[in-house]
Amino acid sequence: MNLENRKEVLKLVDEAHAKVESFYSNEAVYKDTPEWTEKRRLLLADLALHLTQDALKGETIRQGSLRNHLFAILKISGEFFPDDNYTDAALLIDKPVEIL
Repeated sequence: MNLENRKEVLKLVDEAHAKVESFYSNEAVYKDTPEWTEKRRLLLADLALHLTQDALKGETIRQGSLRNHLFAILKISGEFFPDDNYTDAALLIDKPVEIL
């Protein structure tokens, strides 16, 4: 993907990101309510857009930002699917990376 294409995609992602954030409620919500679930879904969408930005912005991918967003996506996914291994996968990402 050339630089112009990346800029075009990032512009669309920025617009989608702003739209998702505009739906984010500033009101307090309580865990285990439909409002909580909706807020967590929006956060998951927000984080997915951040992941796209991580992949396309700059000359290189910032590992710390990528790790943080992947960790958060997996943790929230674990809330939706507690019987799956998302939380375990998040814990693997949370460990320091050893460079050989």
